[in-house]
Amino acid sequence: MSDKTLDKLIATLKYEAIEAAEKSVQIMMEEAHSQTQKIVEEAEEKKKQILKGAREEAELTLNKGVSALQQAARDLNIRVQNDLIKLFNEVLKKEVREAFTPDLMKSAVLKVIENVGNGAELKLPDDFEQKLIDYVHLRIQISDNLMSLTQDDSIRGGLSISKMDEGWSYHITPEEVAELLNDHLNTKWSHILQNANKE
Repeated sequence: MSDKTLDKLIATLKYEAIEAAEKSVQIMMEEAHSQTQKIVEEAEEKKKQILKGAREEAELTLNKGVSALQQAARDLNIRVQNDLIKLFNEVLKKEVREAFTPDLMKSAVLKVIENVGNGAELKLPDDFEQKLIDYVHLRIQISDNLMSLTQDDSIRGGLSISKMDEGWSYHITPEEVAELLNDHLNTKWSHILQNANKE
């Protein structure tokens, strides 16, 4: 074999080796590019999922916060309403106590004497003024109704009327009147406060 043929064979081998290497590099480059593209796409998809999850979690946290604030506002509103109703009740009790004057008691006793009839027992407090007790005695004597009158130290600032043969008894005291008014007014006060809240 001549030097020329050997050189030609070496050149051909070099050319084929270089060509094979270039093809191999090209294939490796394409695979690397394909792998890189796949990694980038997977990373993009993962990023979208992470962002979506983060948004959902943030929205859930925000909704929980809003819900907690709304509940706190409702609780505070109810507490304020209850405190206002308690305050109204205390003011009502004070006003009723102050309204139970000797003149009012005198009027109440006269109405009882006029409307209850025979066989009733009227009890007045021990601290009832003597002139009022004398006046009540006189009114009972003048009326056609037979009624007993006693003083009782357990009654404070009011009176008690009963007819045991008919099975009833009423205590008319500032506390009893305030409680009755309170029961009636609590519903109205609650309604007014709720309507004020809506505005």
